[in-house]
Amino acid sequence: MSTSIFKRKLHPLKQAAFALVAMLLIDLIYKSFSEGSESGSNPKIYWEITAALILFFAMMNAVFTIAYEDLNYYWKFSIPSFALVLFGGCGLAFLFSGMTMNEAGTFKWILMIFSFGYLILMTMVRSMIKIIKMAQREDTRHFS
Repeated sequence: MSTSIFKRKLHPLKQAAFALVAMLLIDLIYKSFSEGSESGSNPKIYWEITAALILFFAMMNAVFTIAYEDLNYYWKFSIPSFALVLFGGCGLAFLFSGMTMNEAGTFKWILMIFSFGYLILMTMVRSMIKIIKMAQREDTRHFS
């Protein structure tokens, strides 16, 4: 029996841990495959992996918001979880690539855009949830 993703309550800190572990595993897999190749490794790929998984975390974090009744509780852990994924991912990218964010090129701007986009996305999801709940209350008033 499967449960809808919209009904599963997955704590934001668990989501952050999953994203960081996924970053670490993908970085390790790429590093192990690229060390034996003749062409060498592209150090910017670690920053790309970080950016991709930060965006994935943001989207999944917004989806899991729907399952929680208390949005303030979810946000209290969600925003610090995003910061943990952001800074942890940047630390992993730096460790594996040996490049700072400035040396990696445009990733500084990409991560800034993802950060503001995350806040906007979470605000939109929260607003939609409140509007839907308000409409459901109106329906029960008029049709009960």
